[in-house]
Amino acid sequence: MEDRQGSAADQAYEYVRERVICGDFAAGARVTEWQIADALGTSRTPVREGMRRLVGDGILQFQRNRGTFVGTQTTKEIGELFELRALLESEVAAAAARSISAAQRAELAALQDRIEERGADLQADNLARIGALNREFHRVVAQASDSPRMVAMLTNAIEAPVVQQTFRRYSESQLRRSFHHHRELIDAFTAGDSAWARDAMSCHVRAARFALLS
Repeated sequence: MEDRQGSAADQAYEYVRERVICGDFAAGARVTEWQIADALGTSRTPVREGMRRLVGDGILQFQRNRGTFVGTQTTKEIGELFELRALLESEVAAAAARSISAAQRAELAALQDRIEERGADLQADNLARIGALNREFHRVVAQASDSPRMVAMLTNAIEAPVVQQTFRRYSESQLRRSFHHHRELIDAFTAGDSAWARDAMSCHVRAARFALLS
C-alpha cells in the first residue's frame, strides 16, 4: 500500500509540476487536492503529499485559510535566480567541455536539430515542444559535466517554472539567438575549450534573463 501511495504521490508531483512549467497552471492560480485527484483518478492522500513537496520546492505556495496557489516571484527574485543560474551553469558547461563524450556531443547536436525543426515559429505548440527539448539539452550538458555537487546546486534554479517558461517571452530574433548559443556550446565542447563553453553559457543565460525581464 505504501509503495502504491508513494508512486501516486510521485505521479501527482510530476503532473502538477509539468502543468506549471508548461503554463497550464498560471502563476497565482489556485490548485486544489480535489482538482488533481480527479484529473489523475486517485485519492486525495497521495495528492496531498505531492503538493506538500511542491510547496517545499517553491513551485506551489500555501496560504493559511486560503489554500494552495502556483508560486509567483518578484522581478528582483527572478533576477537573482538567473544570476545564480549564470554562475552555476557556466561552470557546469566549462566542466562539460573537459569531460564530454563523443556520444554526448552527438546527442546534443541531434537535440538541437530537433529544436530548430520549425525554425523561429512562435506558436504555442512549438514553444512547448522546444521547451521540453531544451530541458533535455541542458540535462545532457549537466550530465556531461561529471560534477554532481554543482549539478545538485543548479537543479532548483534551472528547473524553476519561470526559467522553463522563458521561451514564451522570446521574439523571433531572441529565439534564433538562443539556437545560436546552443550551436556555439556544441562547438566549444567539440574543441574541448572550457573557457569558451563557460562564456557561451553565460551569454545564453543572461540573454534569457533579458528576454524575460525586458
